[in-house]
Amino acid sequence: MKEHTTKKKDNGLNNLIINIVIPAIVLMKGTKWATKLGIEVSSVQVLIIALALPLLYGLYDLIINKEKNFIAVLGFVSILLSGIVGVLKLSTDLIAIKEAAIPFIIGCVIYFSNFTSYPIAPKFLYHDDVFDKEAINAQLDTTKQATLKSNIKKASFFLFLSFMLSAFLNFVLAKYFIQSPTGTEAFNDELGQMTLYSYPIIVIPSMLIMIGIIWYIYSSIKKLTGLDSNGIFMFKKED
Repeated sequence: MKEHTTKKKDNGLNNLIINIVIPAIVLMKGTKWATKLGIEVSSVQVLIIALALPLLYGLYDLIINKEKNFIAVLGFVSILLSGIVGVLKLSTDLIAIKEAAIPFIIGCVIYFSNFTSYPIAPKFLYHDDVFDKEAINAQLDTTKQATLKSNIKKASFFLFLSFMLSAFLNFVLAKYFIQSPTGTEAFNDELGQMTLYSYPIIVIPSMLIMIGIIWYIYSSIKKLTGLDSNGIFMFKKED
């Protein structure tokens, strides 16, 4: 059996707490807590404090961890743009546009890259950390390899649709919650609420869609190779 270097996996709970829970709480309660402690802080300063932790965490993932993963990049850019809009007191419409634009652009890039020499979808849908490609390829002839590539391309279309749904829901959520001018305490509170609600309304459905897509690819591999889950998935071989 092939040996694999053990990688330090990011903790999903850490991501949830650092990128969603803590920033949302600071945005909604930061000014009130500071006032009770006799500390004077502006709404813009609270916004900067709330975004600092996920921003630094994103930088850690991108630079220190040397793991340029999609979620880290997306989260880093989104947080940075939210900070710019809030600090510069730009139009709140930019929040809704930003929330929708990021998943829309990423979804388009992933799907339409299938028609170039450098498809991106396999990097997310057919990853080395999930699938044992060595065992799978050993069971595939040229025709079956072409069929698998075609099925991954089909799966990327569903991934594209999930990003389009995310873009729509992000836009609606932002327009619903963000009503106050940027740079105000009310704006921070609304941004915090939007951040919290984005998890059950957007993140969880997107994760369920991704699980369905991975299952589709697994079923395709199983049919083409005759392997069971122990032979297909990499995590089955890890101690």
